[in-house]
Amino acid sequence: MKTIHAVFHNDGEWFIARCLDFPVTTQGRTLVAARKNLQEAVELYLETWGDKLPGKPLKEVYLTQLEVAA
Repeated sequence: MKTIHAVFHNDGEWFIARCLDFPVTTQGRTLVAARKNLQEAVELYLETWGDKLPGKPLKEVYLTQLEVAA
């Protein structure tokens, strides 16, 4: 069993799910569906490509909002 880091956001109709540890993104109509789809997509990625990526694995993830001049 492997623990991954993921970010989910709602674009109005879909929940978008992005894995922060591997290049995997998916979606679902509900948060539960997006989570399940991401689990399946990451498992398929690992079966196909393995878990070796360049760089260090994430240990902690922080989510925040920033204001920028537009």
